[in-house]
Amino acid sequence: MNFKEKGITTPQQLMKFLEKNMKYGFTYRGKVFTDDNADFQENMNKFYKIRLGEDFVKSGYGVCWDFCEFERDFFEEFKISHECYFIYSFINKNEGGPTHTFALYNQNNKWFWFEYSWQNSRGIWEYNSKEEAILDIKKKFFENFYGEIEKVDFYKFEKVNKRLNVFEFVDFCMNGKKLIWMKRKND
Repeated sequence: MNFKEKGITTPQQLMKFLEKNMKYGFTYRGKVFTDDNADFQENMNKFYKIRLGEDFVKSGYGVCWDFCEFERDFFEEFKISHECYFIYSFINKNEGGPTHTFALYNQNNKWFWFEYSWQNSRGIWEYNSKEEAILDIKKKFFENFYGEIEKVDFYKFEKVNKRLNVFEFVDFCMNGKKLIWMKRKND
């Protein structure tokens, strides 16, 4: 997608574009699935495929995985230093829990967390270091799930270049560089 053509040249303009044009959820064959649906995760496991570029914008819907790739495209177009991360959480040692993807970017010797899809943390958050950003995101992730999760793994992952389903996407991200392993007890 050419962001300049759409008048999007700053992260703040990108956030406004997303707020105006995109909702949380996904579409499959014209049907909309949102997290208000009780069977959202089951439907995601059956029908979801990541949407990239114009396909994402045309759908009007996305989950954090779609948003993160769209944000990455923006940062690449404007040559803004950035990194994308995947959080894989565990309810206990053996049972996976919620996931999340997010983008960090670096400008003027500061790090910024660009967050659209996670509504209660939506915004552009400023930090003095990447480590400070990741620790804050970890804290917010644990707070958001009210003690339901025991630990989280963070993976830095590369650009997705094709439509992947839920299981392919998780595998793709977990083949990235494992950054940290954090237990809730270490808050």
